[in-house]
Amino acid sequence: LEYKNAQGQPKYTWPATFALARAYVDQLERSGGLSADRIASVRSELASAERASGSSRQDRLSRLATQIGGETGASGDAVKLRSLLSVVRDLATAR
Repeated sequence: LEYKNAQGQPKYTWPATFALARAYVDQLERSGGLSADRIASVRSELASAERASGSSRQDRLSRLATQIGGETGASGDAVKLRSLLSVVRDLATAR
């Protein structure tokens, strides 16, 4: 920031990265937003997508986004799950 004004309450926007996606998964684990099995599965799928490149990465992330999108209604923390979904979608469309 060029200057700090506490009343301005600047909003920080983090870029879509795998680290940010993992942070949301960690938060979902702590809040009980997804089952332990599903948390492990999402972590595995994210790691697999991160190791991939090109269309393989995009396909894996698109599949994960579709799965996550179908789980938002049943999640114990739908807000965090939607945040994760947004990051995964952004990663899937990144060039």
